[in-house]
Amino acid sequence: MALTAEQKAFFQEHGYLKYDQRVLNDQEIETLRQRTEDIVYGRLDHVPPRYVQIEAKFRNNDDPSVDQLDKVRKMTHLCYFDDVFAQVAQKPEIVDVIEDLIGPNIKLYCDQLMMKPRFNGTVTDWHQDSTAWSFFAPQDHVSCWVALDDATVENGCMTVIPGSHLWGPVNREYRDTFLASPLIPEPKPVEVKAGYCMFHHGLNWHRTGANSTPNRRRGLALHYIHAETMYLGIPDEEARLMTECELPPGQFRFKLIRGQEFPGRV
Repeated sequence: MALTAEQKAFFQEHGYLKYDQRVLNDQEIETLRQRTEDIVYGRLDHVPPRYVQIEAKFRNNDDPSVDQLDKVRKMTHLCYFDDVFAQVAQKPEIVDVIEDLIGPNIKLYCDQLMMKPRFNGTVTDWHQDSTAWSFFAPQDHVSCWVALDDATVENGCMTVIPGSHLWGPVNREYRDTFLASPLIPEPKPVEVKAGYCMFHHGLNWHRTGANSTPNRRRGLALHYIHAETMYLGIPDEEARLMTECELPPGQFRFKLIRGQEFPGRV
C-alpha cells in the first residue's frame, strides 16, 4: 500500500490529499517543461490544435509582443498523443496511490495540462469535475494534480472545500446556493511544490485563482476511473471529434493503466 491508514481516512473524509512524497524528479520536471514548450512553440506538431486552448483575451485579439507560452490556458489529452506525458500517467509513484483509493483496475479518462500562464492566467471558478462527466456511473473517480512549477496562493494554486464530495453531485444552477450554505466548511488553499502532487475526488468542489505574477504555474491533472465504471455515452459532437482523432479505435478515451478490462464497461 502506498498510503497509510491515516492518509486514506483523510481522503475519505475531506475528498482530497496533499501527498507528501515527490512523484517527479528534477530531470522529469525539466523534460515535461521542455516538451510543453516544444508543443506550444510548434517545434512538435503531434498534438491536434483543438486540444490547445488559448486564454480568452488572446483568442480574437492576438498580441505578438506576448510570449506564446504566456497565452495558452491549457492543453488536453496529451497522454493520448505524447509518450512523455503518457509515462507520467503510468508512474507507479502515482498509480499505487490511485489503486489504494479506487481499486486495482484503473483506466485514464483524460488529462489536462493547466498552464495558468504568468501575468495572464485566469480564474477557474468553483466546480466539480464529475458533473461535467455525467456519462460515468458511479461518479467516484480520482484525479492526481502534479505540479510542474511551484503552485502558490499568489500564482493560482488549487483551493478545495474539505468534505464537499460527500454532498454528491450538485447541478450548476444550484452552485451559488450550495456554496453559500453555512453547512459548507471554509475553503482551503493547497500549495504544491514542483514535483509533488495532490489527489482529489471527482465530486470535491475546487477552484484555482488568477496568476498575475511573473512565475509560471503549470500543473498536470490526470483523471482516473476504475475499469468497472459504466459508460453511458457522450454527446454527438464529442463523438464526432473522437472519430477524427488520429488514434486506433478504442484508445482515445479509456486508456488501461493497470489491472483488467471488463466487457460492457469503460
